[in-house]
Amino acid sequence: MGAVKKSSKGESKVVDEGDKEIKPEEPEEGPEDPPIVKQLKEIDDEYLKLEKEYERECYKLLLQYSEKQRPLLEKRKKLLLEAEEGAAPETGTPALSGFWLRAMQNHPAFDDVIQEWDEPVLTYLQDIERILMDAGDDEEDSDKSKCFKLVFRFGENPYFENTELEKEYNLKMVNPYCGEVEVESIKCSTIEWKRGKDVTVERVAKKVKGGGAKKAKAKKAGKEEWRPSFFRDFFRNLTHDTELAEDAREMAMGLAGEGDEDEDNMADEEMLACLMDNDYEIGTAVRDFIVPFAVRWFTGEASPDDDDDDEDDDEEDEEEEDDD
Repeated sequence: MGAVKKSSKGESKVVDEGDKEIKPEEPEEGPEDPPIVKQLKEIDDEYLKLEKEYERECYKLLLQYSEKQRPLLEKRKKLLLEAEEGAAPETGTPALSGFWLRAMQNHPAFDDVIQEWDEPVLTYLQDIERILMDAGDDEEDSDKSKCFKLVFRFGENPYFENTELEKEYNLKMVNPYCGEVEVESIKCSTIEWKRGKDVTVERVAKKVKGGGAKKAKAKKAGKEEWRPSFFRDFFRNLTHDTELAEDAREMAMGLAGEGDEDEDNMADEEMLACLMDNDYEIGTAVRDFIVPFAVRWFTGEASPDDDDDDEDDDEEDEEEEDDD
């Protein structure tokens, strides 16, 4: 006798037992729409067709103006790379040391993302480029207009061999009626760390009695353990079937506001969705705000006004005092 089992994705599978086979049951269809609803849906479909056509034309215009803006971004890059005459460039942007580091740190999307051990590495960042995908005129390729790539360009540095680190975001529309998109995958360059320069790990020394030379020797012989890092958390390949490592799971739990004791209650699919959504939020902040207006983020002029938050905190404090 055969049996039908459900996979982890909810798909029906046929299990053969002997010579018999049981076919998976067809999903039950809901009640048929009344004629008036069918007519209204047909109108919806025609409207959506025009909406997609409008979006394609808007995207073509965006690509066109992005090309017009490119020389301005190249001019900015040239200015930042100019070092004083006779001086050897010690950072990625000699004209303003740590330009991109400070620009990113001043954006709220990077709160708690860049660690202190990441900072020396990011001072060698020369430029960030956004690349928008050309969707063409094919309606079936319209999802490409929602995909983009970020290129982080570094000067020669003592940390890794790469001169470019890329991130590619692939998305698809899952609900055109509310504009909901889903991150399909995030592909990143592999960082080629120089020996002993990987800032995403730290060497933990074994506990030893005594001090001085003994402690130094123990630390040198200790094992490497992962630690939070911009280069670990932001340059992580993610797809819907990615097998999450311990550090990724811990990060997902933190983003979801869950404690270690709740890990068993959070499915891997939820963790992946949490990580991908957070990564996409940071990526769009770089694409839409930091790359176009980097100097305003460097100076802090573009940073959101915190006065409203301060007022809310004051109101909460006053309410607590009244309750007392």
